[in-house]
Amino acid sequence: MAQQLAPLTDKPESLTQLVYQALRDAIISKRLPPGERVSEASLARQLRVSKTPVREALLRLHAIGLVEPDGGRGGRIVRPSAELIRHTYEVRGSLESLAAHLAAVRATPAQRGELLELAAASLAAAREEDLDGFRRHDEAFHDLLAATAANPYLARLIDNAYTLAAAARQRDVPSAGDSTDCAAGHVRIAEAVANGDAAAATVEAVAHVEMVGRLVLQAFLETSEQTR
Repeated sequence: MAQQLAPLTDKPESLTQLVYQALRDAIISKRLPPGERVSEASLARQLRVSKTPVREALLRLHAIGLVEPDGGRGGRIVRPSAELIRHTYEVRGSLESLAAHLAAVRATPAQRGELLELAAASLAAAREEDLDGFRRHDEAFHDLLAATAANPYLARLIDNAYTLAAAARQRDVPSAGDSTDCAAGHVRIAEAVANGDAAAATVEAVAHVEMVGRLVLQAFLETSEQTR
């Protein structure tokens, strides 16, 4: 059963973005659990906003794949599956390899330095078993990598893919993966970008996402087997 969502009291210029973030976080944290049916009216009432920003946020969540059609104005929170995880990481790998290639060509000296710093911070957090810290640096690293590609359309697609992957990793199999190996991948990507080596950055980004995808899929399959 889904928990009640906290009303949104802050109403910035982009209310739709705030509603989207609230719903995305509720899905990843399972406050809106897999399989739960959601409606525009119910969500708008809980968040104390009009239906319009909720409708727009749900459209984006539909496009990402976190909400699936279920008739009427609303939908159902997507359930985890091995197929969904596999497809998510295939798409994410393609997008992030392109971003890494472009970043190696287009990144400014300041951006190259910041990528190296975020990669090092993610590795330090992983080695200290600071999972929350690692996740913050992981998200910041991938956000910056997308930004340094200097292609807003690509950045939007990567953000969507990252959100879907976060649901698979944090919601469905939170124990998946080796954070240290993941963070080491960040370092290799950042070094390739810093050196302006587009070919190496592409290879490292593909390897990084494929490695994480394998770990998440393996953990999901093991968890599914245990619950049968």
